[in-house]
Parts: sequence; C-alpha cells; structure tokens
Amino acid sequence: MLALAATGLSSAGADARGVTSSSITVAGLGYSAYYQTAAVGAQARFKAINDAGGIAGRKINFTGWNDDGSNPNTNLTQAKQLVQQAGVFAIVPVITPYMVSGSYLAAQKVPFVGWAISQQFCSNNYGFGFTGCIVPPPPVNVAGATWGELVNQELASQGGAKGKAAAVIAEDNDSGKAGAVVIGASAKAAGMKVTYQQASIPALPAVVGDYSPYVNAIMTSNGGKPPDAVFLTLAFQNVQGMAKGLEQAGYKGIITNAVAYDPSLTASAKGQSAFTQFATPEAAATNPNMAAIVKQIQAVNGTKPIGQAILAGYFSADFFVKVLQKVGKNLTPARFAAAAATLRYGISGVVGTTKYPAGRKLGTPCGQLIQSDGTQWNIVAPYHCYWNVPLSNPSRHLPY
Repeated sequence: MLALAATGLSSAGADARGVTSSSITVAGLGYSAYYQTAAVGAQARFKAINDAGGIAGRKINFTGWNDDGSNPNTNLTQAKQLVQQAGVFAIVPVITPYMVSGSYLAAQKVPFVGWAISQQFCSNNYGFGFTGCIVPPPPVNVAGATWGELVNQELASQGGAKGKAAAVIAEDNDSGKAGAVVIGASAKAAGMKVTYQQASIPALPAVVGDYSPYVNAIMTSNGGKPPDAVFLTLAFQNVQGMAKGLEQAGYKGIITNAVAYDPSLTASAKGQSAFTQFATPEAAATNPNMAAIVKQIQAVNGTKPIGQAILAGYFSADFFVKVLQKVGKNLTPARFAAAAATLRYGISGVVGTTKYPAGRKLGTPCGQLIQSDGTQWNIVAPYHCYWNVPLSNPSRHLPY
C-alpha cells in the first residue's frame, strides 16, 4: 500500500496512475502566451462537478497549467514530467500548436483532452479534441463548410454568397498551405468564387514588416477589383497586420478571421468578423446553456472577460467529465480511451455535437460568426452546425 500511495496508484491496478479511491489528478499543458486562461475554464468545470459530489466517489484534483512556450522540445519535456514525476492520470486541457508529446502520451496510456490545434490529436487512441480533429495531417480531402456558410449569412444583405468573390490568405508553412485549401473549399461550398488562395505570409516567428504586397495582390484579385470577403487564416499578429493594411487600402468588404475574438480586443478588431467554433458569452441572453457556463466561470473568475481560451478550457474539462461519467467507478486509461472513442460530445446551442470515432479524423462542422463594432461584439450568425464537403467537389454535402 505504501508503494501505491507514493505513485498515486489505487488498488484498481497498475494502469490507474493518478487515480485513488477519492481523487483523479490532472494538469493542463500548452502555450501560455495565448492559452493560459484555459486553466480558468477547466477550474470552473472541475469545481462545479466537485461541488456536486464528484464522479463515482472521486473528485478531480486539477494541479494547474504548464507552459510549453510553443516549443516542441519543451512540450515533450513538460509532458514527461507530468507523467513520470507528477503522476497525472490525464492532461486536461491541452492547447498548443506543438503537441509533439502526443505519441509519447499514447505510448504511456495517458489520455489528453483539449482544443485540437495540433495534428497529434488526430488518429491518436488517447488524444481527444472537443471539436474533433481540426488540423488533420496531409493529404487533406475533406473540409468543413461552416466558415463559408457563416460568412454567407453576413453577405445575405448583399444578396448572399452566390456570385460573390473571396480571397483566402494563410502563412507559408504546412498547416497554412492546408488551411488555405480547406478554407477556399469552404468559401466555394457557400457559393463564392475564390479569386485568391495563397499561403504566402511568412510564418512565425518571422516578422512581416510590410503587408502591402499581400494587400495589393488581394485588392486586385477580382478582375482588378477587391473581392467581397477576405478570409485571414493567420496567426493573430498577421491578422492584425493584414486587417490594418486592407483598411488603409480602402477595403470595404468583409474581413474575417478565426483568432481575433476576445473581449480585450474589441476596439482593435473593429469591423472584423471572427469565426468561433463554439458559442460565446454574447449568446447567454438567449441561450440558457451558455448562461449556465458563464455563471460557473464567474464563480472562479469573477466578472472578468471570458475569451476563447477560457471557453476552450471549459469544454475540454467538460468533455473529460462526460467520459468519466460514462466509465464509472472502474477507471483506467484503457477504459477511458474506449469510452471516449464512441462519445457524442456537445452542449446544445453552444458546442458540438462532436461524434467519435469520426472525430479522430474530422473536425466538427459547427460555429458562430461574431463582429466587433469597436465597443462590443455582436453575433452576426448564431451558432449552428453545417456539413463537410470533399475538396474535389465543394458543392457536395457529406453527412457528419
């Protein structure tokens, strides 16, 4: 029994690292500069379940967030420390572009749950994204129609997306090249003609000093005139640079991105439309599920603004809790992985439904479009689920 206590194991067996008769130990991991507040969301969800008595007699012991600095080597080192020294059962939440430790964690039978912005969540028996595999490894054959359909709603006042022109710009790396193709297909699926589709922006950590060549190329891409919508599939720094450049060039169409939604960025993001994979607190007035989530987060964070990272941490923790409830008393990594492998995860009108095992290879084609007017964010297109499309034929709808 002393050996079991020292390693955090329970009498349930040697596989139950981090599990005792009264607790389940987990920790968060990711890039602090962008995602550290995910720990707030996770803490909120874990507090709610612990206050309700826990799961099968156990409460979740969340030891906090660990920073990998967006560095692949640090990510692996941190993961090994959490497994070998801290003895965690699982790593929740995980949000980092460099989740190179995914293979190691799978080999050690350590579940990890998070926002799957890394390829190592995909086709990993122990890795689970609450919106599925959103950065699939090449070759990429399927895209979600969601972002294009949401922008289509914003274009509705101009007659809809049919016949409208769109530009897609991404960074010059593997994920950017794949992203440009995927988002181009999403725009085409909504009825737009894509007049510019390039992964041409230097990828981080490179710093772009002059965005004007990229702005000029987009502004003249539609037969010498600007397109009706510009999809910025870029890191935040480049989103801000391109958006400013387009505005200074007199662009009057829709500028949309997937990273700028944040209550602290309301003024700087004025006029931009942000695609989010889940509903945001602005939906709380009409969605009781969102209102309940906001209340739980405020219980640990007061009235501070709730951004995407906090919500991603909450959903990661909620996914984890749902799997634990499905497993029940006899908790082992293998039983957790088996239960998660067939989970249908969602919160009505807020996130999902993400369906496993499809979620190992595909992202969940759902989302919301929200726009800043400089003083507040307003929902342009409410949260809704759409469909996937084959890149070879974006007009075809694939069931999800």
